[in-house]
Amino acid sequence: MTRNTKTKDLVLMGIMTAIIFVMGLTPIGYVKTGTLSIALITIPVGIAAYALGPKGGLLAGLSFGITSVIMAFVNPSALMVALTAISPAKVAILCIVPRILVGLCSGSIGYFLRKLRIPSAIAGAVTGFSAAFLNTVFFMSSLLLLFGNSDTVQGMKGHDNLVLFIIAVVTVNVLIEWISTTVLTSGVAAALGAAKLIDIPKKSEA
Repeated sequence: MTRNTKTKDLVLMGIMTAIIFVMGLTPIGYVKTGTLSIALITIPVGIAAYALGPKGGLLAGLSFGITSVIMAFVNPSALMVALTAISPAKVAILCIVPRILVGLCSGSIGYFLRKLRIPSAIAGAVTGFSAAFLNTVFFMSSLLLLFGNSDTVQGMKGHDNLVLFIIAVVTVNVLIEWISTTVLTSGVAAALGAAKLIDIPKKSEA
C-alpha cells in the first residue's frame, strides 16, 4: 500500500467516522415515527466497509456501537429503558458487539468483491445490503441471547399478535433500512470508483 493510498484511506475513515458520530448522536441517524425506528446510520457503515475493507468496516462498526450505547443511556427507546433496568452491562454489549461484527463482516465482503473487480455500483450495493442485513440479524440474535429469558422478552413472546407486530413494525423497519443502505452505498461506491478514490486490491494481497 502506497503512502498516497494510506492517506486517502485515513481521510475517508475520518470522514466516515465523523458522519457516523453525527448521525448516531442526532435524530439524523434514526428516523422514529411512533413505534417504527429506521436506522440510517448503517449507510456510512456500509460505505466504509466497501471502501476500506475489514479494518475500516470494523472501526466504522465500533463507532456505530459507541454511538448506540451512548444513546441507549442518554435518549433510550422504551425497549432500551426496560433492558437497562435488567442489566446496563448487557445493554452495552448488545449495542457494541453486534455492530463491530457488522462492520467486520460487511468489510470482508466488500474487500472480496473489490478483489474480484466487481463493478463498484454492484459491489457497493451488495456490501451495503450486507451491512443492513447483518445489523438486523446480529442485533436480534444478541437480543435473544442476552435477554431471551427476561420478563421483557418473554412478555413480548406472550402476545397473541406478535406475528402481526413483527410484520407491521419490524419488517417495514428492516426493509426500509435494507433498501436505503443498498441504494445509497451503491451510489457512493460508484462515485468513489469513478473518482479513483478506491484502490482495487491485488490478487496477491491477503
